[in-house]
Formats: sequence, C-alpha cells, structure tokens
Amino acid sequence: MKRRLFILQFLFFAFNSILCAQSFYSVYLQKNSSITINGTTNLVSFKLYQYGDKLAKRDFVISAIQNQNKIVLSKNEQTILVKNFDSNNKMALRDFKKLVKADIYPDIHVKLNYFEIDPKSNTSDLSKANVSVDFTITGKTKKYNIAVKSNREGDFYVLNGNEKINIRDFGLDPPTEMLGLIRVNEWIDIDFNIICKITSNKDSQVLLSASDIK
Repeated sequence: MKRRLFILQFLFFAFNSILCAQSFYSVYLQKNSSITINGTTNLVSFKLYQYGDKLAKRDFVISAIQNQNKIVLSKNEQTILVKNFDSNNKMALRDFKKLVKADIYPDIHVKLNYFEIDPKSNTSDLSKANVSVDFTITGKTKKYNIAVKSNREGDFYVLNGNEKINIRDFGLDPPTEMLGLIRVNEWIDIDFNIICKITSNKDSQVLLSASDIK
C-alpha cells in the first residue's frame, strides 16, 4: 500500500493546528503496525498479514492543508511489497501472490487523498473520521472511503480501520483449486492497525496533547 497508508494518523492532529497554509510533518511508523487481508473459500477462511518491520519505508515527511472540513494530503503515497506478506496457510499465500500477479506487479500502492470530519460533530473529538484512499492493485486504481478510529497510547498514536473490497474491481477473477472444488470468495477484508509517532517539521514536537484524542 509508497509512503504508507498509515499516514492517516497525522490528519487527526492537524485539525488542532489550524492548517491555513501547507504544513509539513514527520511520520515514523512503528514495527508493531500491521496490515491484514482476511479471505474465505467455500471450505475455510485464511489470513495474510504484514508487520511494520516489513514495510519498505517507515519514516517520511508528509504535507497537508485544510479545506473546510477536509484535510488534503500530499507526498503520502505508500508502497506495500507483495512478497513481504506472510500466512499460516501457505497455499493461500501462494494463491494470493499468483492472483495479484506478483511477478509482474510486485507492489500494492495506497494513496491518501483527504481526511474528512463530519461538520456536525464536535471537532475537539477527532477519534472518528473518514479518509479517501486510492488502492492500486495490478495497475488498476479504485477509490474508497474508509471509516477510521484513532487513539493515543503514551507518545504514540494508533489508527485502526477496515475496508471490504471486491477483487473483481481490479480485473481479478477468484481462483479455484482441485477442479473447482475449492472456490475463493471474491470479497476480502483489509484491516490495518497503524502505530506511529508524528512531529511537526517546525519544532519537532509531537502535535497532540493527551486531551486532543479521546
């Protein structure tokens, strides 16, 4: 998913700092962050996962600017290497790499467009919001709006979200095994648990106080 989907966190922080002009932030993703793909066949379920220490890049700079109730992002595209996924179900992992044509398309790209807060909500409570995300798989890009939740744990910030996608949206056909006896469901769930530290490039201080995120 080239600079990580997990950049989402900064959005919550930016709302408290009045983004009248473009602002820049340093993001450092923690190795205990994770991305999980959950799928099923007509017989069993399977899980593919990738932890933060496998990410191609864990520290980077992003920029943002506020536009009414949206925080628009740039410099935030993230790449997730297909080869770095793992699974207890080695057959499912093999079939997943084959499905997404990992030999031709070794990366999944994720790009954050903007983060949106409900204008009717209390903007001091930024624990829930929606983010517009572009997923690019096998060279095809689709846009999704994902509900995310955020909270603070000590000096770090945690972002959680889930999105159900249909692999046919990316021109992929659900694979079959054993002459069609095992059929993979075309719907998969993508879960992410992102843990990161975000600082302002101006003063290198963490943007939120403990009271900013409930």
